Amino acid sequence: MSENKQIESPVGNLEWCFISGEGKPDMQGNPKYQVDVVITPEQAEPFKAMVDAFWAEYKPKGAKAPKSTGIYPHTVKDEKASSEAGENVYKETGNTVIRFKTGTTYVSGDQKIIKVFNSKGNEVFLHGKKVGNGSRGRAIGSMAIYDFNAAARGITFYLNSLQLSKFVEYTGGADPSGSIDDGDFEGVEGDMPAAIEDETASKPRL
Repeated sequence: MSENKQIESPVGNLEWCFISGEGKPDMQGNPKYQVDVVITPEQAEPFKAMVDAFWAEYKPKGAKAPKSTGIYPHTVKDEKASSEAGENVYKETGNTVIRFKTGTTYVSGDQKIIKVFNSKGNEVFLHGKKVGNGSRGRAIGSMAIYDFNAAARGITFYLNSLQLSKFVEYTGGADPSGSIDDGDFEGVEGDMPAAIEDETASKPRL
């Protein structure tokens, strides 16, 4: 990894948010902190253009298209279909997923902390609560080129912090619930992200 750029995702729906504890194992079994930010086609177009420009400027010598960019079509389970083997079938929604992730520990072995901010840019503490589907916000981190070999070159998004415009607590199962407002959190002042406006998020906001 040679080049990186500080970035923020557009504000979108948050899914598969693992930002504390043991995280979520990746395909190699390595624990990761991760969040998927689901955005609309209108939001995706300028974000993809920025990523394409970054790749064009910093791609490894001789590289063509990246193997992956951390950007994927958004899919949901098709409740009316299954494969011949009885497996779930997923269909595209037309929206886009931006996946931010990072390891759960530093090289030293110290635990990483994914900070959480509210829409006003103040740091908040979840006190063990988990961010569930239905929450809205943006991921903050960096974009970097990876180059393991000629067949494994692309772009990844590293997760540093999360800014929420709507918080829905994950309580287990498929339907998280429990929208929480500012009064339930202990905030601090300091060098924080700028406030965000999210016209599509329903109140209360954090």
